[in-house]
Amino acid sequence: MKEESLNSFDTLKIATQYWYGDPMVTTIIAVIFFLLLALFFILGFMLQKRLRERNIKRFFESFAKEKGLTSQEQKILWEYSRKMERDPILVLEFKAPFERVIDFYIKNDPSPNEKLVAQIRKKLGFEVQSPFVPLITTKDIEIFQNARMILPSNKTVSVALYDKDEHFMYWAVIDGDVELAPLDEVKIVFVRQDDGIYSFTLPVKEVIREGGKVIVKLPHTFELNRIQRREYPRIKFHNKPVKVIYLDEEGENVFEGKMIDLGAGGARVCVDDRPTKLLKIGAGEPLKIIFSLEDREYELESKVLEKDPTPKEICFRLLFEGIDEETKHDILEFVQREQLRIAQLKRESR
Repeated sequence: MKEESLNSFDTLKIATQYWYGDPMVTTIIAVIFFLLLALFFILGFMLQKRLRERNIKRFFESFAKEKGLTSQEQKILWEYSRKMERDPILVLEFKAPFERVIDFYIKNDPSPNEKLVAQIRKKLGFEVQSPFVPLITTKDIEIFQNARMILPSNKTVSVALYDKDEHFMYWAVIDGDVELAPLDEVKIVFVRQDDGIYSFTLPVKEVIREGGKVIVKLPHTFELNRIQRREYPRIKFHNKPVKVIYLDEEGENVFEGKMIDLGAGGARVCVDDRPTKLLKIGAGEPLKIIFSLEDREYELESKVLEKDPTPKEICFRLLFEGIDEETKHDILEFVQREQLRIAQLKRESR
């Protein structure tokens, strides 16, 4: 037994000597070890990514099915969302990413189905644009929208949106004729009630003359310039506490939030964690907010003009309703005092 143990020890000793005696073998074994380790982590990462992708797709298909989308409609949104590296869930929920993905599909698919796109837009509720929500693309401009077209010669003519499809919009010239050629750039300016003043500049695709009408064909764009139409100045806050109250059939729902800005005509407020009940609120619906200014508490009724959900919070742009003149005057004076104070601080810091 003792002799057997001694032989084993001698064998280990010889092996150890051999190991340290050949640097090439040591290097090869070390390289193989690190390659196997790297391969293990790469395979693990790929498996995790694949499982996550499968879970996202399963949730996407379930959500899309609830919205009434067919398998073909789901396939279009899923494939082109992934090609653009957009979250396909957000594409189902919000109009802005949806329109970006659809625009990418229309421009890159060999045979895009515009009829199918119209069906998807209708099912997701993106067909009708609220008058209180800013436009995302020129596809959102309503038919018969009046506008002014500024020609390369700086001449201005009245136009109206006559028709539109997924690729182009068609502006009918109302007063007189225009001297335009393809690639000439024109500027369109129009006012959208309860929203703002919009403008964009685009190259002319074609000038169509038919039945006494002159129609200017322009490509769609996401590059819209918007000027907010606000009656009163506003002051911005960092994290001013505010209570947001939503009344439904179950009663009063109170949420703690923060006020982003305030004016005598309205405010912008945000609530963390995206409460489900607030996510369901649409433009035009009522919200009540409670906040304090200089030791005085205000409780104001308001109407939602715009909803802006992000992954971490949901924000609302509000228009005050039924606000009395005294309260309006107090808020306006507060805003003006704060603006003067900030201006003074800026001057002193120079």
